Amino acid sequence: MAITKFLPHLKELSHTDKLLLLHFLVSEIVNESGLIPLDTQGKTANLGLDDSFEAAAVLAKALAESKAAKNG
Repeated sequence: MAITKFLPHLKELSHTDKLLLLHFLVSEIVNESGLIPLDTQGKTANLGLDDSFEAAAVLAKALAESKAAKNG
């Protein structure tokens, strides 16, 4: 069915219904493309800057240890 048949009806939708339709369409596209939405990627989507700084410190320490192992 062509989208041109739906356009007049879509324009009549309430603001809330338009947002729900948008959410539905985006969900369909995400599911069809195989992408993982941010809200379902686990804890990494909820990490804040505090966690980022801690992770950076851990990575810096690992890098320093790696360099020391290569030189020693």
